[in-house]
Amino acid sequence: MSKPALGRTALNCTFGTVFAVVAVVLALPACKHHAQKAGGHPAEDVDPSQVVAKVDDTVITVTDVQERINKQSPFVRARYTNADRKKEFLDGLIKFEVMASEAERLGYDKDPEVQRVMKQQMISKFMQKDFESKLKVEDVPDADVEKYYNDHPTEFHQKDEVRVSQILVKEKSKADKAYAEARALPKGPANMGDGKAFRDLVTKYSEDEESKPRGGDLSFFAADSATYPKAIVDGAFKLKEVGDVAAPIKTDKGFVILRLTQKRPGFSRPLPEVKRQIQQRLFRDLRAKSMDAFVADLKKKSNIEIHEDNLAKVVVDTTGASAGVGPGGMGPGPGGMPGMGMGAHGMPGASGMPGMSPGSRPMPPGMMNHPPGGGPRPPMSSAPPAAPGTP
Repeated sequence: MSKPALGRTALNCTFGTVFAVVAVVLALPACKHHAQKAGGHPAEDVDPSQVVAKVDDTVITVTDVQERINKQSPFVRARYTNADRKKEFLDGLIKFEVMASEAERLGYDKDPEVQRVMKQQMISKFMQKDFESKLKVEDVPDADVEKYYNDHPTEFHQKDEVRVSQILVKEKSKADKAYAEARALPKGPANMGDGKAFRDLVTKYSEDEESKPRGGDLSFFAADSATYPKAIVDGAFKLKEVGDVAAPIKTDKGFVILRLTQKRPGFSRPLPEVKRQIQQRLFRDLRAKSMDAFVADLKKKSNIEIHEDNLAKVVVDTTGASAGVGPGGMGPGPGGMPGMGMGAHGMPGASGMPGMSPGSRPMPPGMMNHPPGGGPRPPMSSAPPAAPGTP
């Protein structure tokens, strides 16, 4: 059947609208069609008492309307409790059906992009029902959880730590002078400012070329740290309030004046408290391995041919300009398959699909953004943190 001639703009708009409509109908429970349509049931098989509307050979039932309304959020659902609003919602379904019917009449159901979306939705349903539903976080053995907990003690147990800055000088008289000036600085977090006053003293007095560029900052350390001499560690932990200054401490390199810049309380999380978080982390690994094995098995059952010589002919635009990925975001998604987004539990699936209906199961809390042991303590980098107030 030939398609009517349309201007480029009109054709693009028509295609975009119809494409979105087709995507939505694939994601939502289908209204009842004749068998030759989208796999529904013949109209004569539908209980007449359940028919709300008919659009040509398409039947919209009480269940269709009810399910679609109930897939909305509670706030949206509350809008459709009276007859007028229900009729308004039904009118939307009717518009949907007449547009889908016209799109099919014009042959858009054979369009490659529409076919691709159909495949995406088919894969989404397949993954949810035949793969994802068979995996549960609870499947992670307790023994694996306990092993992870014991193998990663720093994620769940941290000691109290302090952060200090130092002035190191070789002569006692110079140390006493620097100490007197340091003690005169305002104390307490509210008066620390950017720490510039103490950094100026470091620049003026300190003879330690290693810590001097950092404003004397020694970063965080615990009471049992072996990074610095015991005298310095002990002296730092005797300081009670931020801004307190320790009298000159004698070391092998000279005399050290310490100023407390931060305190970080430790924590200890028992296994029962973090068990669920660990299960979720290990479940991601379990799911990924299961997916790899699942796909590998499917590949074995398929006749796959790869022509690398033709693959080499693919030209990738590296200019930075976006050429677009087609309606519905057809580019490769996080799921690792072209056009596939991340579905429930991070599986490639429905939540990344065009037209995915509300009510899709969300990713369990803590699976991606809250790793086990995560807390108020930021991760330590290999380089020492910047001194307080430094750029």
